Amino acid sequence: MDIILESPDYSKVPTLAGVTLIEDYDECAEVLRSKAFLQSGYRINKETLMKDVLITLDGERHMKRRRALARLFDDHKIAFLREQYLVPVTQHSLNEVAAMKREADGSIEVDLVAFIQRCLFRIGAAVAGVDGTETPEAADALIRQVIAISDGLVADWARDDGGAIVRKGEEAREEFRTQFYNPSRARRQKLIDEARAKGDMSGLPQDGMTLMMTNTDGSWAGDEDLLLRETYVFMVASTQTTANALTWFILRLEDWLKKHPEDRRLIAEDPEFLRRAAYDSLRLTITAPWRMRTAIEDVTLASGRAIKKGEDVALFFIPANTQEDHFGADAKDFNPHRKAEGQVPWGHAFGGGVHMCVGRPLVTGSRSLQGTTTADGTLVSTTRLFYAAGLEIDASSPPVRDSGTWFTIYKSVPVRFTKL
Repeated sequence: MDIILESPDYSKVPTLAGVTLIEDYDECAEVLRSKAFLQSGYRINKETLMKDVLITLDGERHMKRRRALARLFDDHKIAFLREQYLVPVTQHSLNEVAAMKREADGSIEVDLVAFIQRCLFRIGAAVAGVDGTETPEAADALIRQVIAISDGLVADWARDDGGAIVRKGEEAREEFRTQFYNPSRARRQKLIDEARAKGDMSGLPQDGMTLMMTNTDGSWAGDEDLLLRETYVFMVASTQTTANALTWFILRLEDWLKKHPEDRRLIAEDPEFLRRAAYDSLRLTITAPWRMRTAIEDVTLASGRAIKKGEDVALFFIPANTQEDHFGADAKDFNPHRKAEGQVPWGHAFGGGVHMCVGRPLVTGSRSLQGTTTADGTLVSTTRLFYAAGLEIDASSPPVRDSGTWFTIYKSVPVRFTKL
């Protein structure tokens, strides 16, 4: 199974009509850092599902929220989430698989994409502050709702009717509001009121919803549904983008190991092997095919490219992240042994500048921008458990791509576990 980076014909994308395309690594970095450009993505849903949420803002309102939320992702908190939620839930999910029907050779077949969702939803709920996911039925309902909302959030990249996808996302939002958000918020309000009465706020839940509800600087002042929107965006960001990245990581790693079988032992023997492999896969796995920015003044980039005030630009990170002068002659290929000297090992995978993904440390394992850590992020923690359970790609059933989006994502990846 060869992993090929596709280059779709983006001239057919309606949301890119009249937009300047930028594919150079340094130009992308400069635009991301520049105060002369504002976030201008999420055009189909900016006034509905994405109205006034963190990632659509700029300026002081954005920075105040970002600084507050960053407290959720220090190294201590990341370790807590990994050990308290991610590892136990993944192991529990593997135990459920172990009780399933076995094939004649003793292996158990599952769909990796659906299985990853079951493993990640609990840590996503913990980060966002969503309760009520204890039963399998509730977990499945939450996963279904979050996937539908996620589709609505990324409607700009849909090949089909983006408006219809947003409407389905809005329907899922209302289910999420009733089943999960309202009870979770009511519970937190009760705990906050009790803590204030005692004069001790130290025992409150450490999650996004509680942080927003107790924030006193007006960062989340707005309409009543603002916290609802921020909460489900948290859920999507901490599950769906990681689920896609994890699926791609395993596919790339298995492709590599098929060609380099001598490296398979490194999964168990060399803790650093999977970390470096995850970073290089992240470099090739972008959470959105492009990032949109609008110039608020005339700009001339260091390259000499001139951009007029009001001009829209689309930053394409895959071409940028596969630039040979930054990542080597084999930059278009996945290489778990890559040493990107002087470079962020995952390139622009998490964006950059003031809009860099605030939850990046949860995925990579620490706050280090150079990937220097002895801790595992969500990708590596989950992958270690999968391989300990004997993960193998099902060679008889090829993976199925999602044809409804400009994203390079999979709807189904049949795998088997051989050591459960």
